[in-house]
Amino acid sequence: MGEQDDIGQRPALRSLSGRRLGTVGRRRFITTLAGAGLGSMAALLTPDDVRAAGRDEVPLVYGHGRDFEPLTTTVPADWFADLRAAFDAHDRLDLLSRSGVVGSAVVPGEFGGRNAALAVDVTDDEATGSVPERVGDVAVEVNRVESTANEQRIESGDASFDGNHIPGSVECGSKDAAATLSPAMYDGETPFFTTSNHLYGDDGEQHRGEPFYVKRRNGWRKVGEVRRGYALDDFVRIDPVNGAVPASAIDGSSPSVVMGQFTRAGLARVKAHGSKLKKRAVVSGFTSGAIQSIDGMTCAYGTVCKRGQLKWGSQSSFTDGDSGSVSYHPDLERPEDGLLVAGMNNARTWWPGEDYIWGTAAYRLTANHGFTFSPPTAGAP
Repeated sequence: MGEQDDIGQRPALRSLSGRRLGTVGRRRFITTLAGAGLGSMAALLTPDDVRAAGRDEVPLVYGHGRDFEPLTTTVPADWFADLRAAFDAHDRLDLLSRSGVVGSAVVPGEFGGRNAALAVDVTDDEATGSVPERVGDVAVEVNRVESTANEQRIESGDASFDGNHIPGSVECGSKDAAATLSPAMYDGETPFFTTSNHLYGDDGEQHRGEPFYVKRRNGWRKVGEVRRGYALDDFVRIDPVNGAVPASAIDGSSPSVVMGQFTRAGLARVKAHGSKLKKRAVVSGFTSGAIQSIDGMTCAYGTVCKRGQLKWGSQSSFTDGDSGSVSYHPDLERPEDGLLVAGMNNARTWWPGEDYIWGTAAYRLTANHGFTFSPPTAGAP
């Protein structure tokens, strides 16, 4: 393998304990938190969040609930510093310029256990030699993969709902193919239907106006029309028609209400705790699995590499017809309040050497397009 790089050093987080942050102005408060190593999260935190953290802890925004309000908790300061170093190393390491590299991701560390690392997928020994063993303080794990044909079976599921409010995880489709519906996505306070873009294919408005259907007990019903597709992040925006209402819910799940979504750091906390994500899809049904890595980049298919990928679970838990389902977990602090979406499930590994489901994380969709899985408080179905 190559020589060690000089980026990805673990930052030293400055202690917030004992500071009188509640008496300073908002601008100075944010500046103080940013200077202490909390970065972009600083603008989302309050003095109460800081006071809740112990001497060796820092506050963390792990998700966004209704109205996109930040959800906060505390995590060990050394774990957070380690995670930040891994994100920094991944952002700055120019992997795409290295021949034979087809994917990479951050593997978050564990509380009191192994440190965060970078996972890099390569297709040949020459690529292995071009990847450094470490990036600063962050270890790099290289995985040799082989590309093969994608052979997935096609099956069909049963609908289990009635009425105009349509939850996620039911069967949906175009005129030519079927998929799994995601829970409602929001543009501000406006809900719309969404699923994987490869149900239609292409980018932009090539499929504008094409019909979108869901399967009910009495057959297929037209509930939407395509506004535009987003091929790079593999989701499609569909405007409701015929009185249909996208619902912030997962059909058949308990609890079923979707209250928001995870941040990138929130996904790392889920993995650090050893918690498992869940999904419900049309063909494979309910499955669960651990997060393998986050903040991923993959060049496994298509002409452009995809970023912001979440890798979790096992390929055996995903097949054709499941695309568009979401991975989710109950709220970390108040699980009875509802579910937080981790990401959309777009595909599974079909090549030797790796075993997971993957798709674009919810935080990536928000960062790139401004859409969220966080419903408004008033009138949310």
